[in-house]
Amino acid sequence: MDERLSNFRKTLKDNAVDAMLITNPVNRRYLSRFEGSSGVLLISSDEAFLVTDFRYTEQAANQAREFTIHRWQDDLYKNLAPIIKEAGWDKLGFEAKDIVFSTYKDMNEKLPAELIPVEDAVEKLRLRKSEAEIETMRSGARILDRAYEFILSAVKPGRVEKELALELEIYLLKQGAEERAFQFIVASGERGAMPHGTASEKRMQEGDLVTIDYGAVFDGYATDMTRTLVLGKADQKQQEIYNLVLEAQQEAVRAVKPGLKASDLDAVARNIIDSSGYANYFGHGLGHGIGLETHEQPVLNPRSSTVLEPGMMVTIEPGIYIRDWGGVRIEDMVVITGSGGETLTASPRELTAV
Repeated sequence: MDERLSNFRKTLKDNAVDAMLITNPVNRRYLSRFEGSSGVLLISSDEAFLVTDFRYTEQAANQAREFTIHRWQDDLYKNLAPIIKEAGWDKLGFEAKDIVFSTYKDMNEKLPAELIPVEDAVEKLRLRKSEAEIETMRSGARILDRAYEFILSAVKPGRVEKELALELEIYLLKQGAEERAFQFIVASGERGAMPHGTASEKRMQEGDLVTIDYGAVFDGYATDMTRTLVLGKADQKQQEIYNLVLEAQQEAVRAVKPGLKASDLDAVARNIIDSSGYANYFGHGLGHGIGLETHEQPVLNPRSSTVLEPGMMVTIEPGIYIRDWGGVRIEDMVVITGSGGETLTASPRELTAV
């Protein structure tokens, strides 16, 4: 945590501010460990304050040991004003992407400092995971793999998609997950054409392809994996499209390395799918960053200029989605290493028939 604060403090000079107000709950947790639902951080080059309400003062003192804890009542910004005035901060940075205009007006009226909008100061630090963060996500990925083994035994014709998603969630919670990372996708048959086809009341049928996209939060960090399976024997078209997606996914995984532009990695998978005549059926990016949030930087898509660096954690998840037919997606979590990439999720990738 000391290293995180030290790295963050370097951004104050870069943004020409005396201190930063951190209001985004995820960024607040990243810099302080504080997990409560109410509170803000004030961080300067030599001071660090966590301001929260009565419900969380004891929790804040236990979790955010590098911070001076202040309790606020009634009006947050009136409570922040004396801290800022006493510290002598003239220019206060705030998280531009987290503050709505009405809140900005309130801050501007009550805080005795010039407000400077700052973008992605903490998010840039979160791009590269520490070994401790990677190990937490590595452990979570192993639990996702065990969950996939479990759910394979439960998938069968006649089962309702929502029932399957619920069983999967309960299994993950019993394995130590804090919560699901997002609303699980269980999309069978024609519903597989929806990339975000969350579990429905549909009953799965013999011959359906079934896409299962799930993840859970372990020690604050999200995990995410997708597999597509078939109920019974795959027909020729199902096998053909599945093999194409698998080839694109595995070639992209093999291409991961530091120094590669995110858009170029996206192109590795996209070119394979495009050259086979399915360009119009892969309409989303190759993947996304993952960490304290399920979707965070870097983004892997044709427009991304991010250059991959060791410690970045991404998903690799190409897919093909055809209306009135169904879809296929295969997704793994991959961390960029000094020489390539390490795939954290290890469940079988060949088309599994159940």
